[in-house]
This record gives sequence, C-alpha cells and structure tokens, in this order.
Amino acid sequence: MKFEVYNKDCGFLTGLESSQAGNDLFELCSISKELMSKSNGQLTIKFEQPIIDIQGYWNPDMYRPRMTLAWKIEFSCAAHCNFPYICFFNQAHQNRMTIGTSNLLDDALISAEMNQQTGKYDIEIKVSINPSTDKFEIFIDRSERPWTEVMQDYRNFVLPDIPSFPDAAWRPVFCTWYAVHAELSTHWLDEQSTTAAAMGFGTFIVDDGWCFDTMKRVSPKTITTWYDEVGEWKLSENKLPNFKGHIKRTQKLGLKYLLWVSPFMIGMKSRFMAETDCGYLTDENEGYRVFDPCNFFASEHSICNLIRIVKEFDLDGLKIDFVDVVPQNLHYPRGRAVYDYMTKLIESLREFNEDALFEFRQKYSTPVMLSLGTQFRANDVPFDFIENIHRIALIRICLGDKVPVHADPAYWAKDELQVHISKHMICAIAGVPMLSMDLNELSVDTHQIIENWLAFYTTHLNVFRNGHWQINYNKEYLDTITVEYQTEKIVFVCDRYHPDLAKVFKGNVYLLNLTENEVTQVDCQSFGFKGEALERGRIIPGGYGILSV
Repeated sequence: MKFEVYNKDCGFLTGLESSQAGNDLFELCSISKELMSKSNGQLTIKFEQPIIDIQGYWNPDMYRPRMTLAWKIEFSCAAHCNFPYICFFNQAHQNRMTIGTSNLLDDALISAEMNQQTGKYDIEIKVSINPSTDKFEIFIDRSERPWTEVMQDYRNFVLPDIPSFPDAAWRPVFCTWYAVHAELSTHWLDEQSTTAAAMGFGTFIVDDGWCFDTMKRVSPKTITTWYDEVGEWKLSENKLPNFKGHIKRTQKLGLKYLLWVSPFMIGMKSRFMAETDCGYLTDENEGYRVFDPCNFFASEHSICNLIRIVKEFDLDGLKIDFVDVVPQNLHYPRGRAVYDYMTKLIESLREFNEDALFEFRQKYSTPVMLSLGTQFRANDVPFDFIENIHRIALIRICLGDKVPVHADPAYWAKDELQVHISKHMICAIAGVPMLSMDLNELSVDTHQIIENWLAFYTTHLNVFRNGHWQINYNKEYLDTITVEYQTEKIVFVCDRYHPDLAKVFKGNVYLLNLTENEVTQVDCQSFGFKGEALERGRIIPGGYGILSV
C-alpha cells in the first residue's frame, strides 16, 4: 500500500510503501524518527482504499460493527481513549482492509471520507508528535478472513505479552451504583455485603456517592450538578459513619473492597476547585471541570489524595472511572500525560498491595492499558442486557483471551419478567458477572435465578478464564459467542442456533439461549432459569442445554 506523509503545515514530506511482514498475513510501513523531526509537531498519513466488496466497518469508538457505507468516518484516540485502528469488511464480515498504528500513546485523529469520483475512501491518520514519540509502524492487513481475527494479529503485534491478572479479578462483583446511586448508608452496605457474600460474589464496589453528604438518585433534575462536590476524595462521615468497621466486616466475609473514583473530574463546589489554580480543559458540565494532567502540582495532589484514601481504609483497589473525559486533541495532546498519571498512581498502589484491583471502563479498555488495569468493564447499559453482551464482545475482540472482561452491572426494573432476568444474567456471564440490585428486596424466585447463573459461571470458570473466545456477527448484531477449553464448549446463542457449532467439538457443549424462540437440539438435556430440569431436546429462551458430543 502507498502512503503520502505531510507535516503540520500540510507540507509534503515523502511517499512510503508497505511491505509484507515476514511470514505474517499483514504488511508494515515504518515512520522513522528522522521523518518525525520534520513534522512540526504533527504528521498526516494519507492513503486511499477502493470501495470494492466493502459493506461495513468498525473502529474502537463503536460499540458494534456497522453494516453501512458512511459518507465520513471520524474518531479521535489517545492513550486514555480508543486506539488508532479501523477495519472495512464485506457482508460476510470478511476483512477487506484493516489499518492501524503501533503508536498507542499520542493523540491522533483518524478519518475516512467517501470519494464518489474515484470510488475510494480517502483516509487520513493525523498523529501528534513530540520529543518522546518513538518510531512506530503502520499495520495493514488485506487478507480475506474474519475481521475479528485480524484484530487478534494487530493486538499481538502491538502487545505480544499479555500480563497476568489477580485471581480476584475473575470473581463475580456486586456494585452499589444502579441499586441506590448516592443514597448510601453504612447499615445498607452491611446488609448488602452480607447477602452478596452468601450468594457467591467475590468483590464489593461502593460506587459514586461515598464522598459527599447529599443523598440523591440520578434523574434529569439531579444530573445537571451531580459531580459538583467530587475531586478531594474524602469520606462523607455524616453519610457513612464507622466506615472502616464496615469495610473490615465486609473483607472478613471474603469480599474484596473497592471504592469509585474519577481522577480528572473536579467539582465546582469542591475544596480542590477553590484552592487549586491548575488550568482546566473543559467548561462546566454536570457540575465538574476536567483538570489538566500536564499540571504537575494538580496531578501530584490528585494522586496523593487517591493513595491516601486507599491506605486510610485499607482498600483492595479502585474503580477508576471517566479517565476518557480528558479531551483528545492534536493541538493540545494529553494522552501521554494521562498515561503517565495512571502509571504513577497504579504503580504506587501496587507497592502497597501487589494484588490490588483496578477497574477500567470500556473506552480505555485498550491494549496499552492491559498492564495497568486488572478488569475491563462494559460501558453503562442499565436495563439493557442485549447491549451489555454487545459491549462485552467488543472488549473481548480488543483485548483477547485470558483477560478479565467485566459486564456492566446487570440491573432491571422491579417487576421484570423472569425470562429477561435470566437473560440479564446469561449476558453478564459472557464477562465476569456484575450485579447492581438491592439484594434484600429481591423475590425468592429472582434470588434463585441469580444464584443459578453465578453457580454456572463459577463451575465453568476454568473455561471462561482460559478458553478461546470467538465472536460471530450477523450484519450489525451478534449471532453467537463461543468459548472453548479442553473438553468444554459454551455457546451463547444470541440470534440464531447453528447445529454445526456442536458437531465439530468433542466434549460437553453448553447452549445458552438468548433468543426469543426455543432452540431444538436432539439428545440435549434442558434446564430452566433456576437450573431446574426441563423436557429434553428443547431449550427455552433464558434457559440452557447440555449436549455430550
């Protein structure tokens, strides 16, 4: 593939051409330090892609692939949000052209604009360049295979070694957020942690609301100033008296304890805002502004506050939220500053506890963050189990096997149907399951459904943790997700059941039915929402079957 490279002032620098990367299916093209020295702080890499047998595309800023030809595709990325990668595929989801770069730290802007005259996409990759930028490669793959497989090769190229993760990162999680938002009390937390431990959860997350006195729920009225007190990260002792005692009681039950933080968000009414003149990157939104991570004093103050809260309460880690609120900007790049901040924070906390847990959210659940986070959560999808599994699937595509991908907390309306509660739980176990319901207000039937699927997850944890995942799409929707390891294969039937998924495997095949219709499979043992045995050969929606092949 041929490229043209320009500097910040649109001056043409050189033409480049990719070459095959040894015996690999992809091609590479190098961007040298010498070329960067002529960039004036920004490089623009231009090339063309013929629109031939292309019906869809995907990039990391999307929660599912799109089966359309957009007039213009554009997204930004940096170390703390997305990564520089885009793929084009045909109706069968076979790759037609994938391109990315190995520079995962610097701010970048990727665009593809349809050129009707030439019948091509005019594609540009703009990258901010600074003295710390090392030489990098452009990755190109034009092989005919599923685009999800190409993503595996790209990830292995930019990050050949996957780190190990603490055992606790694989245990089911209870989170307070959707259940009560900021209406927290020590008594309620004690009740929930006791029940959570008895039900088989392994981690307890106290979400937003612990660091201010106001008792409130999210609504169109409250969201406008929701975050106006965050930033100093000090406990609300009025709301949560004897909090240390509660944490110790919870940890004695066998639960890991995490608190929610959002490092770069500073509330308009916070002490940090009143006493720190550090420069802000955004205007007020929902009661907060985003401080500039390039400001040494502000970053040090923020990191010290977070380290203090972990040590003061002997926490097992942090839920680190909204890292991606720091804007990605070619003219004022902050990707490296955010990455340095996160690295310093997490390395400091690992000195305190080498097995500490750090939850990252989807937009910064990227290859470059694998060495920092321990669990990577789907973005917020209250009530929506279908979107939950879609987002889990995309994180799995981006991060690969043997990585703790966490569901967004399953959450449903009080009178939700049992079949949908069961589907919520099936979707949740496509990742590490997480739940945010008031556990002591659930019906007996709902408890049994939850416990059934938590037991299924725990029983098959070896498969979920060590198996190979395959994500299969039909147009813009998930068709199936499969994971297999040794003699077990688990199939999430999202849209259509394909009998061949069982025929080509020797061992036990578990069929989890997320569709609206019964799945028919001869000789299959069938089970309902609570794990009760049902008529053989017919798997009800929200149920599952076992087939020995």
